Amino acid sequence: MDAGLVSLACVLLQNIDVSYDARFFNQPWLGGRASLVHVQTGLLFAVALLRGDRRILASAFVASFLSWWWRARTQMPLEPGYIAGVAISLGLQWRWTEACARWAGGPFGGRRWLQAAGVGRYVLVGLLLFPAGWAALTAGLYAVAGEAPASVANVALQLLIAKHVGVGMLTLPLLLFWSDDRLVRAPRQRELAALAWLCLGLLAGHLLEAQDGASTWIWMTWIYDYRALVAALLCVVMLRWRVEFSMPLLTLVHLLMLHALTGQAQYATTTAQMARLSVHLVECNFIALMLAMLFLINRERLQRFRHVREMGRHDASSGLANAHALQETWRSLPAPPPVMGFLLLDQMERVLGSYGWRAQTSLLREAGRIMAPLAQAHHLGGGQFVLLPRAGDATAGAAQLADVLKQLQVRVFKWHDAQLRLNPYMGLAFPAGPGARALEECVADACDAALRARRSGERHPLSASAAQQAENTPQSRRERMVATAEAVAAVHAGRIELHVQPIVRIDGGPPSPGFQGEVLCRLRTADGRLLLPGQFMAEIEEGGHAADLDIAVIETLFHWLRAHPERLAGITRMGINLSGRSLASASFRARLSALLERSPLPLHALCFELTETAAITSQASALELFRELRTHGCRLALDDFGSGVQNFERLKQVPVDCLKIDGQFVRNLQNQRSDLEIVRAAVAVANAHGLTTVAEYVETASLAEELGTLGVQWGQGYHLGRPQPIAVWLPA
Repeated sequence: MDAGLVSLACVLLQNIDVSYDARFFNQPWLGGRASLVHVQTGLLFAVALLRGDRRILASAFVASFLSWWWRARTQMPLEPGYIAGVAISLGLQWRWTEACARWAGGPFGGRRWLQAAGVGRYVLVGLLLFPAGWAALTAGLYAVAGEAPASVANVALQLLIAKHVGVGMLTLPLLLFWSDDRLVRAPRQRELAALAWLCLGLLAGHLLEAQDGASTWIWMTWIYDYRALVAALLCVVMLRWRVEFSMPLLTLVHLLMLHALTGQAQYATTTAQMARLSVHLVECNFIALMLAMLFLINRERLQRFRHVREMGRHDASSGLANAHALQETWRSLPAPPPVMGFLLLDQMERVLGSYGWRAQTSLLREAGRIMAPLAQAHHLGGGQFVLLPRAGDATAGAAQLADVLKQLQVRVFKWHDAQLRLNPYMGLAFPAGPGARALEECVADACDAALRARRSGERHPLSASAAQQAENTPQSRRERMVATAEAVAAVHAGRIELHVQPIVRIDGGPPSPGFQGEVLCRLRTADGRLLLPGQFMAEIEEGGHAADLDIAVIETLFHWLRAHPERLAGITRMGINLSGRSLASASFRARLSALLERSPLPLHALCFELTETAAITSQASALELFRELRTHGCRLALDDFGSGVQNFERLKQVPVDCLKIDGQFVRNLQNQRSDLEIVRAAVAVANAHGLTTVAEYVETASLAEELGTLGVQWGQGYHLGRPQPIAVWLPA
């Protein structure tokens, strides 16, 4: 198909005559009437640069030879030897065209096209070397045929100019047309535009020859005389018009200016006249070349702009749309979406720490592919996404976001031999209106809802209710940020106050010979206010300062005990909480080990408590830490037992001494049968593993009695003792 179209174009271009009667060196043109400025030469060179397909180029040369033979036999008798010479010359010109295409940087295609930096090479080969070689081959044929040197020189010079003009008129515009990104993605449209371009050129050539010379000469001469103005107007066209319109117009104007010069060709008999005509022809080609260069440079500028814009709208590593893309999408929407989702992938930092950057990037890309059919996902960094549903109403949009969450919950991500599961949490918010401020408020509300979902372990999307949105105003968020900053400052400044809550025997067994209790942390702000854990703990953990707080609490406890050595003998067990966020830190484990070596208490009197959820989700890190603490001789407790989802079957893998039953099951044990059964099951599991049990939130005597009846050995709660400063519970 391509070979046929190119061959047809060559034949048609050759059969449009040009009124051209140049007599260089006072010699007539030996080849009969000239065709359309040898534009087919530029077409053949463009085909060689574009495709590199020898069959297409060969068929085009064969078609050109047959067309020449048919035209020539009607103008003069042809000798067989002359025909054979022309065939040989065309064969050499075919190989010369392929060689010049390689030297000029071709063949082009795919992702590799002519760039502005390569135009110099194209000009040197295409506008100088290629026409000169073609002219030399044809002139050699005339010389072998016995023509006079002056006639041979006339043929060589005229062919050099004709081929130079043909390449300058068509080759570069065709390269720019064929390599346009938009047309590359629409090949059928590109072929139709090329056909229309060919028809326009043939029609223009035919009309120029059919018109009366005097009537056309005036306005064509005007175009040439005011070529600077015409070039300025074409500059605007090159910058504003699409390639399927600008390139045909450029070749048409070029053709008109060249046609205006053909009337002067017959007067170019002296050397000065030939030089002046050549300068004019080169000037026309130079104007066309500069205009095509302007188009090429502008196209490359736009491509770089689009590339930089796309880089700014996507992560360089994962390729996911980012916050900048979210802002652009928001501005382009005719109306705010009915609902917005904020997705937290809670395990992304652990994936990075355990398996590396490539695993995290691969996981993010796969998560993006899962979300793509249902929502527009915008990655804000880490495991945080803003999701805009593709549905048009709030109900369907919320359903789509819920489906996204469900698919991520059940999906098992594979990285080499590892199978990874994420803990996704989602918050929903409902935009109040358009504008950047509304987007910021909506993202903040959805983020807060997602954080609440993570804290509560909610596996369904959690909506930001009106009351919650009122609590999450910019003022309230700023206040929380200030509170977090105050808490972090208190930790680093050592303004930590320790309270203790006792742990008491409730099953009727022998009481402890010494004090047993749990250390509770309070922070004192710079202005003297006392912050309770509920006011700072979540923010401390989310800000990545949990390990610093854990170390600071242990250091404060040890410092107080060293300052009061008389109180050490009364301590049998002192519980110390460790945050799950501290487990993945190797530096935390090293600092803890160094502290334990200088402990004022016997290490068997220290009991480190880790929540069950943290122990399960960070099992490898928890096991490593537990083994190190075991090596030191410390005791271990699993806190908030019952809140995890895989506790019973994994308990045997966690080497602990004690289970602390989650207070949410203890508090309503007397009213909720399900809570009673959970506590009973926890006791059975502890007994099966030889572990002691501690019930939290023991707030009444009857509850303590019933827990003792169930087999719970120890209790902790307001009925048994409220948290008090450490000096209160450990008197001298």
